[in-house]
Amino acid sequence: MRRQPDAPAIEFEGGMQTYRETYEAALRLASGLRQSGLQPGDAVGMLAGNSPAYLEIYLACQLAGLVAVPLNYRSVPDDVAYVLGNCRARGAFVGLDYRHVIDAALSRLPALRPEAIFEIGGARHLELRNHGAADALPPVTPLAPATIFYTSGTTGFPKGAMMSHLNVLARLTSWGWELGLNATDVVLVPGPVFHMSFSSIALITLAAGGRVVLMRDFEPANALALMGRFGVTWLFLVPKMISMLLEAIAAGGDRGAGRSLRGLLSSGSPLAADVLDALVRAFPKARIADAYGWTETGWVSLCRHDELLGGKRSVGRAAFGCELAVLDADGHELPAGEVGEVHAANPVTFLGYFGNSAATAATRRGKWETGGDMGYLDADGHLHLVDRKNDMILSGGENIYPAEIERVLAEHPQVLEVTVVGVPDDRWGESPRACVVLQPGASATPQELLAFCDGRIARYKMPRSVDFLDALPRNAMGKVLRRELRERYWQGHAVRVR
Repeated sequence: MRRQPDAPAIEFEGGMQTYRETYEAALRLASGLRQSGLQPGDAVGMLAGNSPAYLEIYLACQLAGLVAVPLNYRSVPDDVAYVLGNCRARGAFVGLDYRHVIDAALSRLPALRPEAIFEIGGARHLELRNHGAADALPPVTPLAPATIFYTSGTTGFPKGAMMSHLNVLARLTSWGWELGLNATDVVLVPGPVFHMSFSSIALITLAAGGRVVLMRDFEPANALALMGRFGVTWLFLVPKMISMLLEAIAAGGDRGAGRSLRGLLSSGSPLAADVLDALVRAFPKARIADAYGWTETGWVSLCRHDELLGGKRSVGRAAFGCELAVLDADGHELPAGEVGEVHAANPVTFLGYFGNSAATAATRRGKWETGGDMGYLDADGHLHLVDRKNDMILSGGENIYPAEIERVLAEHPQVLEVTVVGVPDDRWGESPRACVVLQPGASATPQELLAFCDGRIARYKMPRSVDFLDALPRNAMGKVLRRELRERYWQGHAVRVR
């Protein structure tokens, strides 16, 4: 900000904010939040769609020493009540379109005072933003919590991964270095910034002094228009977005939109060979990379441009500042070629799961942390994934955990037992399918079970199909063979990994 205070910081729907405007607004808001009674360390929920105000609020929470807790705006009240209750949130920012969701959860949130709920763009939010003092606040403690990202778990209840200020700074610095982002870059941010990946890309760009072109929602034709209008130089997309963008170009979209594009990062699942070929044709100047990681560690490996084009089918080598290892059940590092659990080590680790020391301990082995995937390292240090230990479903870039759906369906009176697996989906990559065994003599239709889920879990987590089985496959110990069940549906398809 000091170097170029009047340079464009955020472009959004025809409006532009400079670095001076963005920083001073965040400072005033931070000061106002402190004066409102919120104290350093208090958690503040954020339930809203993309806007410059969302990024300002994010920055204001950091400046005030508050803990930002982004919420998926497709969450149902039960999700919001659990997350904000779990982190004991004392404040919240909410978009007008989502006020009804937080109101429906409020009775279950005794720590959240109604006067500490700020509607984004509302009178109380704007009063803090426009009339507070733009004076610097006392510095925060580097290892104090800065954000909590909730990630679904195998128990069916989300876990809050806490990131310290130092952890956030280390990630932004290392990723900015790895990706080569600088003050000359114009970065399109087309996805929801409640996601750690898209918010991180926006914050890296602002930290580097570049220009963020923020979209409210991803729409491929509009994305192409913005790329051409602003001369976008760098872009992060999940694979589904990439496919949609390529389809828009093939249908006659602006083929010159990517003339300035020098870098494109994908993450979520491996890029198919035909998609990669189409990307190279569409954006011949762009260096393409494919990243892999999980919420707690961030991106830990990248398959870089030359490796991708050379036909390397892996999730790449360790990212800048990160180490990779494959460990056996006893925590010993395995040699090249042997399959075990994938672990990573960063210079600054996440703080652990809020209020869940057991889950924190389960993810760590000394300096190593794991997301539960299984794989191996080859002789050149490339990481190859072979299976997902935690059974997560990746649908259109969203992480969906079977246990969340299973927990809801198990409450249906006609259901004896249920297992949810990811199955091939031409549009979303994979989607949840519920495999259900009914109570003896009971009857139900798929429509009845899907209707039962509606309103109890977010719509993007809803199973898109139901199979009725006489019994679930089990091993000698009675454990459901989820992998065997999943493989029935994936015959002839490549199982997707994160």
